[in-house]
Amino acid sequence: MSIEERLLRLEGFAADVREHTRILTELIRRHDQRHDGHDELLRDIETKLAALTDAQIQTESSLQELAAAQAHTDERLDALIDIVRGLGNAGAS
Repeated sequence: MSIEERLLRLEGFAADVREHTRILTELIRRHDQRHDGHDELLRDIETKLAALTDAQIQTESSLQELAAAQAHTDERLDALIDIVRGLGNAGAS
């Protein structure tokens, strides 16, 4: 193989390396863009999850308050029923 043939072969190889480098650079750029998009989505999900967690805590607290109010209402209703029964028994005597 002559020097000229080797030089042509090396030039072809260098052109291939440049093309492969260009392709790899483009693939890395696209990957970085997708990765950045995923980071944004992850931050959005974390924010929404925190809000959902806060809402769940608030709901549990509200349910506890509602249960206490319901127990108080049940006690008052039982007392009213006792009064009405007492009035009914007094009228029957």
